[in-house]
Amino acid sequence: MYEKDIIVYLLKECNGLHPYYISRIVALLDIEYLKEKGEKLTEFDYKKMPYGFYSEKIPETLNELPVEKVKSEEGSYLILKDDVPFNLPDEIREKIDSILDEICDLSDDEINRKVVESPYYEKL
Repeated sequence: MYEKDIIVYLLKECNGLHPYYISRIVALLDIEYLKEKGEKLTEFDYKKMPYGFYSEKIPETLNELPVEKVKSEEGSYLILKDDVPFNLPDEIREKIDSILDEICDLSDDEINRKVVESPYYEKL
């Protein structure tokens, strides 16, 4: 329901992101909703493995958006080529902002571990 809007918000708020981070942030958002409401916010699929996961629906959603791959010294990431409107309730934006604040200084491994070590990981 909000999947595309969440990704647009993340790309705008972070001035671009690698799909790896998008998937981890969205998983953390779904984990927060599982904790608080007993169900995920999104309909993204999570193919879980012991040390990580992937989603086939996140790349599909990205393919529906006007994104461009940018390469930098730190690696590659996606940005929006056009101004894409989004519609998210304040509650969801605040949750995303809180997650971004929480993970901003974490390494790739730490962010991934935060998801896979959550007691809610298997419920994703």
